[in-house]
This record gives sequence, structure tokens and C-alpha cells, in this order.
Amino acid sequence: MGVAAPIIDNEINFVNIDFSFKAKEIEKIFFPGGLRLFNDVQLQCYALKNYPKNKIKSVGGNKNFPLGPKILIIPGTGLGLSILINGNSIATEAGHLNIPKISDEIDHLLEDFKKENKRIATFEDLLSGKGISYIYGFLSQNYDHNYSNEDILNNDKDDSFCEETKVFLIKIFAIFAKYTALVIGSSGGVYLAGSLSDSLLKDNDFSEFIDTFEESKKMDKYLSNIPVFLINDEDLGYMGALEVYKNEII
Repeated sequence: MGVAAPIIDNEINFVNIDFSFKAKEIEKIFFPGGLRLFNDVQLQCYALKNYPKNKIKSVGGNKNFPLGPKILIIPGTGLGLSILINGNSIATEAGHLNIPKISDEIDHLLEDFKKENKRIATFEDLLSGKGISYIYGFLSQNYDHNYSNEDILNNDKDDSFCEETKVFLIKIFAIFAKYTALVIGSSGGVYLAGSLSDSLLKDNDFSEFIDTFEESKKMDKYLSNIPVFLINDEDLGYMGALEVYKNEII
């Protein structure tokens, strides 16, 4: 079972909602044959082991599929990141890292967030469903707007604030991908998935993302050799669970 929460001992506490459960109680009632829990993005990351290459879209100029650690990033209700290394998927809580200074424009956004929330913004605060609405509200100075997240992401040609919101999101997304790729050394590639990734990284937006991802005075050559891919598949969790089953049970 994949759950959108850290897996720590028997007590599972969700981060973005007020909900928790005890794994042993769920196992006893519903899974008498045994239960294994995974972080949801951790389980989806297992799908990268044998994911069909012809279903993967290249975001950057490097279209190779090199060996090495891979990372899977999925923004959505929260912001998940898992690492695939030596066939094992490792869950992280990297989305809760604080956002550093990026640019003057985004720094103003971060200052506003800190003023309103009395804390520094994390990547998950902005690179998620709740972040889309907040960024639009900041840019338009209308936090009570009636736009849904889908309205904002799909209305960029009719509303300049929608377009600017997407620009902010793409830059923050690319910065997060770059920093985590450098920390992890993901020479096997950075994989982006989920409906928010798909909405942000349409064909005409690839250059905006990759330019920011590869921008570095010292590490630009290293970053340009890390391939970035987009996966649009709702069944990653099922595919990951199948990989676990094939490798650990059969």
C-alpha cells in the first residue's frame, strides 16, 4: 500500500491533512496475509525500473538513458521526491526544504509568504495545488479570486497573471529539480510526473524549465548531462507495486 505520508514505525501521520492510523491495526483487520507500506512516491518510483522508454518524453537536449541514480518528482497536493538507486526506491521529504533566494521577483513572493504565515516558505508550499492559488493571488493582489488551479494553468493566454503564475511555478520547479539532482547526483535522470508537471511542461515551456535547470556558473556541464524526462501516466503506483511484487515475491 502506498500512502502520502512518511513511513515511521507503526504510527502513520499524514502531513497535509489531519489523519493518522496504526499500520498493525489496518493489517490485522484488512490484510491478514500481511501488509507492506510505502510512501506513495516511493512506490511510484519503482515503476522507473522497467518503464517503457517509448512512453517517456524528453524535456532537455539530452535524450539518452544513462545508468546511475534516478529521481522521481511529483508535485500535486504536496511535493514528493523519491530516489531509485541500485534497484531500490528511497523515499524523501525533500519538498519540505526551505526555498532559497532565487530572483528579485520571487523573493518578493517569499517575503509576502513569510509575512502572512510567520515562517519561511518550503518548495511544497508553492510547488503544489495550494501554491498555484497563492501565487496567483499574490501577483494579482486578489487572494479571494474564484479561479480554480485548472483555470489558472489553462487560462494563461487570456489573463496575464495566469501566465506569470506559470512562469513562477516553472522556475521554482526547475530550481527544486536542479538542487536535488546536485545533492543526489542523479546521473540516471530526473523524471517528472503527475498532472501538475504535465500542465506546466507543455512543449513550448520546455526551454524555460531546462534553461533554469542547467543554469550554473560552475556545474552547467554536469547538469546538461543529466537527462530530464516527463512521464504522463496515472498508473505509476500500480506499476511500481508490480515491480516490488515481481522482485520480492515471485
